[in-house]
Amino acid sequence: MSQDLNGTLIRRQSVTAALLGVVLGLGMLLVTAPPAHAYVTHGCEYDNNSIDPISYRFYSVNSAYETAFKNAEAAWDGTASPGYFSEHSTSLDPEINVTDGTYTGTWWAQTSWGCNNGLYSGNETNVTFDTGDMAGLTATQKKIVAEHEIGHAYGLADTPQTGCRVMRQGEYKFTCGTMPAQDDINGVNAIY
Repeated sequence: MSQDLNGTLIRRQSVTAALLGVVLGLGMLLVTAPPAHAYVTHGCEYDNNSIDPISYRFYSVNSAYETAFKNAEAAWDGTASPGYFSEHSTSLDPEINVTDGTYTGTWWAQTSWGCNNGLYSGNETNVTFDTGDMAGLTATQKKIVAEHEIGHAYGLADTPQTGCRVMRQGEYKFTCGTMPAQDDINGVNAIY
């Protein structure tokens, strides 16, 4: 009987030692794995020579949306993101064409572009505000929506619905503060 008992103990000790080895191994993987991020890129960007500055121009835009966009670009300019933004009020061709209007569907704003080999076609994007759907938003919420669209212009896609990031879709981002989050900034830095 003592042999069976000793044999059983030895097997239990072996199983325990093996499990401990697996747990320690997984712990090492977790410690040495690169940190996860939530930013997502959409695969298109400006030419790196065109981000100092990224010019924008308003095309018959309501003053509330001009103010929102200007405050949003100032917020991005205040981060450690590469490049900066500058308004073009002349006939020069800007990198961002900003327009507004009332549209069908349910969306606050959208950014559109063409993409050729990872670069924006014509090195430009279009930001459009839907004044009908955004009419009920506060000035701060309009600014945050504009920050989100500028993030798309930089090359960021919408992020998963977790955490506080300006690149989250919907109203969730309104509870996260009024500046792009560090993960948003990290995403732009990863692109450029």
